[in-house]
Amino acid sequence: MLVLGIVIIVIVLVLLFVSLKIVTQPNVGVVVTLGRFERVINPGLHFIKPFISRVVTVNTAQTPLDLNQQVVITKDNAEISVKISLKFHVTNIQDFVFKNEDSVRSMVQDTRAALRGIIGNKELNEVLNGTQDINAALFKEISSVTAGYGLNVDRINIDSVNPSKDIQESMNKLLQATRERDATIATAQGKSQSITLENEANNKALLETNKAENEALVKSAQAQADSVKIKAQAEAFRVDTINGSLANADDKYFINLNTEAFGKLANSDANTVVIPNQTTDSLGQLPAIGKLIAGDKKGAAK
Repeated sequence: MLVLGIVIIVIVLVLLFVSLKIVTQPNVGVVVTLGRFERVINPGLHFIKPFISRVVTVNTAQTPLDLNQQVVITKDNAEISVKISLKFHVTNIQDFVFKNEDSVRSMVQDTRAALRGIIGNKELNEVLNGTQDINAALFKEISSVTAGYGLNVDRINIDSVNPSKDIQESMNKLLQATRERDATIATAQGKSQSITLENEANNKALLETNKAENEALVKSAQAQADSVKIKAQAEAFRVDTINGSLANADDKYFINLNTEAFGKLANSDANTVVIPNQTTDSLGQLPAIGKLIAGDKKGAAK
């Protein structure tokens, strides 16, 4: 009886051991009984049919996956090497386990095929400068395909795009030539701008010089005109003053003028002085000059 009891206890323990299954997060369990799908069990402790059932564990957390580099030919026959990474998670446990022998491998194969198709319709420059567009197109195409595998692709990213060595060398030469051309253009533009600025400065200086000279000439002409005007005004004032004085002058004033003129002529180097009779008469009224003129008249009579 003791042995039978021990055997029963051992059998019960074995049954418990094979019947109890623990599913840990973030996994989900799939119960398979006699080779057929039975149910899906969530994380925790579960009882299953011993010996005829088993549990397949599936990770439902988001999983990152790095794909190996892939050589792709572009539309213009350029060979490039592309590195891709993606993130996915399981959405349908039954489809993931039973509808595809290896859903992850199928997803990778479809991703590579879609990438070849997308890049094959683009030229090299479009690929190098349009990785974001390629990511969007690849994500759209893969999402619709992998849904049948019980997967959902959360994100696809092109990590690197590397042209072949020959293409890289050609691109480097082209880049160097472009840089030299840009440098030459920049130098020429700089010289052109310098010459333009210098010409503008010279023209500005010449205009300012001409303006200053014109202003100086105008001011000089105005000054000369003002001087002539002042002189003319002074002369007119002098003539008006003299005319006014002459209008009020008597015979003595004119006699005095004739006397001064006669004295100046007498002191000059001239040997002969011709005097009008009217002037002689007026000068004869002066005593000293009258005697001199009278003596000259008597000498002439002899």
